[in-house]
Amino acid sequence: MAHPRRPRQPQRTLPSFLLALLFHAALFGALTLAVNWRTESEAPAVAELWGAVPPPPVEVAPAPPPPPPPPPKVEPEQREADIALKIEQKKLEEKKRLEEQKQLEEQKRLEDQRRLDEQKRLAEQKKLEEQKKLAEQKKLEEQKKLVEQKEQQKEQRRLEAQREAVRKAEQERMLAQAGGPSGGSATGAVGGTGRRDAGYADMLKACIRPHLAFVVPEGTSPEVYAQFRIEVLPSYELAGVKLVKPSGLAGYDAAAERAIRRCDPIPRPRDGKFERTIVLDMKPVESKQ
Repeated sequence: MAHPRRPRQPQRTLPSFLLALLFHAALFGALTLAVNWRTESEAPAVAELWGAVPPPPVEVAPAPPPPPPPPPKVEPEQREADIALKIEQKKLEEKKRLEEQKQLEEQKRLEDQRRLDEQKRLAEQKKLEEQKKLAEQKKLEEQKKLVEQKEQQKEQRRLEAQREAVRKAEQERMLAQAGGPSGGSATGAVGGTGRRDAGYADMLKACIRPHLAFVVPEGTSPEVYAQFRIEVLPSYELAGVKLVKPSGLAGYDAAAERAIRRCDPIPRPRDGKFERTIVLDMKPVESKQ
C-alpha cells in the first residue's frame, strides 16, 4: 500500500548564515579598533560624553560544521512502482499455482473416471461371461435331459418289446403244446448257405457298411468271414449282438460288431415276418466294395 507523501521540512540555513556573518563583522571591527588604539600617538585627551558605554564584544563560538547530507530517499513513485511490481508478481505466482492445482485435480478426476470405466467394463464382461456360462450350462442340462428322456423312452420300448416277445413266446409254446401252428421259425439264417431271404442280408449289410471302418489287409481270402448272432426286439431294435465265429482278424471283428450296434433299429424284412434271432455272416473283403 502506497504511503502519502510528507511535505519537506524547510531548512533554516539563511538566518544561521546571517547570524554568523554578523558575528564575524563584529569581531573584525573589534580587532581593527584595538590595533588602531595601540599604534596612534598620544594626543590631547578629548573627552566625549557618551550616553552609555558600549558593551564589550562578546566572543561568539564558531558555528558547528553543517551536518552530513541525509541518505538519498527513495522517491514515493519508485516505491509505489516496486510495490505494484511485487503485487503483480505475487498475483502471477498465485494464478500459476491455482492453474497447476486445477490441472492436477483435472488429471486426478480423469484418472478416477478412467478407473471407474475400467471397473465397469470388467464388471460387464464378467456379467456377460457368467450369463454365457449359465446359458451353456442350461443348454447342456437340456441336452442331457433330452438324452435321458430318449434313453428312458428307448428303455421303455425295449421293456415293452421284451414283454411282447415273452407274451408271444408263451403263446407259441401254448399253441405248440396244443398241436396248433407255431407261427413260424424263431430263428432265421441270413447271409449263409441255405438262407431264407438273401435280399434281407443285403439290406442289413447296406445299413451296417456305412458304420464299418476297417482297412482290410491285402491278400485276404474271400472265404474269410465272421458270424454274428443278433437278438432283435419286435420293434426291430437290437437287444444284443454276439460274435459266434471269429474271422481271424480281431480288428475287423470288433469294427463289424460296432457297426452292427450302430445300425439300430435294423431294417424290417420285406415279407414282414419277425424273427427274434438273426445269424449274419460278415466278410472283410465285402467292406472294400
